[in-house]
Amino acid sequence: MKLGSAARGTGFALAATGVVLLAACGGRTTATESPTPTTPGAAGAGSGASTGAGSPAAFDPCTALTPQLLAQRRWDAEPPEPKQDSQGGVTWKGCRYVAKAGYGFVVETTNGTLDQVRGKYPAAVDISAGDRKAVRYEARPDVPGGCTVNVEMRSGSLYILTNVPQTSANKNLVACDIATDIARTIAPLLPSGS
Repeated sequence: MKLGSAARGTGFALAATGVVLLAACGGRTTATESPTPTTPGAAGAGSGASTGAGSPAAFDPCTALTPQLLAQRRWDAEPPEPKQDSQGGVTWKGCRYVAKAGYGFVVETTNGTLDQVRGKYPAAVDISAGDRKAVRYEARPDVPGGCTVNVEMRSGSLYILTNVPQTSANKNLVACDIATDIARTIAPLLPSGS
């Protein structure tokens, strides 16, 4: 079967999104990836990250972002892909998503705190996400199209990584604007007291 140019372009954009997502994740350890030394979004071991049952697992992005919400926001180009990563005492758990606009993003809870993020990324900018504090930063400025937001939670933060492949179709999409929009959409879904 021969694909039309639109289908080929969409397939290429989705494949590029996956590659950029992996590159911008800074090589965090996952069950299917090999470990590398950098971890975005939080400082490593010895920085006071909490682990265990009290971590922000009370919120599950994979179920909180319902099929209805994903469809409404056009974040449903592909089914959500569960992810669970850890490195140096910091853990992340959530899902990877692909938007119909051609960008990808990750939403995970982490035991990494905003203070740890500020310590690792001094250029992080304070923003708000609903009634919660948040920080926005480029964890990998060498990878164009990536932006990260961490939203404060009691035992860590909500980690949002957005990647916009640099293509002519995506030239008007701004990764940090998208990451901020995603954070402000999801923050109200966080349980009270989390």
